Amino acid sequence: MNKFESKKEQFAKPQRRKTSLYIGIVLAVVVAGAAIFLVSNQGAEDSYFGDSVADARSYIGKLVSMTQIEPEIKDSSVVIPLEEVDSNSIVYFEVENDENELVPLMAYITPTGRLFVGSSMCEPCRGRKFSLAGETMVCDTCKTTYDIETHEFISGVPACGSLPPVNMNPIVEEGNVVVDYNEILSWRARV
Repeated sequence: MNKFESKKEQFAKPQRRKTSLYIGIVLAVVVAGAAIFLVSNQGAEDSYFGDSVADARSYIGKLVSMTQIEPEIKDSSVVIPLEEVDSNSIVYFEVENDENELVPLMAYITPTGRLFVGSSMCEPCRGRKFSLAGETMVCDTCKTTYDIETHEFISGVPACGSLPPVNMNPIVEEGNVVVDYNEILSWRARV
């Protein structure tokens, strides 16, 4: 201790060290939390759309409308040929739920070749048809746009943008896209 330091200065030095230590700990926790969030969010996105099932493609400069197809119901599954989805890029079909209402459904291939299968209803506008345009999916009714790979809202009606189409967790087996029929039976419009 320097003999010219006041008592106030003696107590201030350790306090500064403690404050720096606390700031360092808080920053480390924040950085670790952000890293965990980014890694877990990437995993959620990958599992939402699954792995690539088709060749990568571009919709830049194109507007691809839905092609209507007929699904097949086998046992407790709804089945559509992957080739139909792949060759048309986006397809539309309907299956009745357990309240005898037709559930609007779609399947499409993302630019990275991943598959989405799920509801085809833009809520609350009740639009049932979408198109693929560039890197977006567009509701044909209200023109609300979502990122084609993540379903994040881009523009349009905020109420619709907050309720993107619901994933039905498809699997691909023997050249077919298979969805658990129970997912469709229990589907309800959210608004």
